[in-house]
Amino acid sequence: MLDLNIGIKGEASITVSEDNTAEAYGSGSIQVFATPAMIALMENAAMNSVETYLYPERTTVGTRVETTHIAATPLE
Repeated sequence: MLDLNIGIKGEASITVSEDNTAEAYGSGSIQVFATPAMIALMENAAMNSVETYLYPERTTVGTRVETTHIAATPLE
């Protein structure tokens, strides 16, 4: 097991597009950033935070998410 410390940070970013709206995901009927897309972005940031600590053949998977999506980001 690798020695991971609390406070490791990772980043991920994405631009809202037709492909990641609530309408496209089927999780809503308007063109705003979809909550499932937000969760995938959060999982990507988590993976990025630890990838340098993992053995080359290892990765991460999300198993539990507790979040609130309180501000819709519209498609521009």
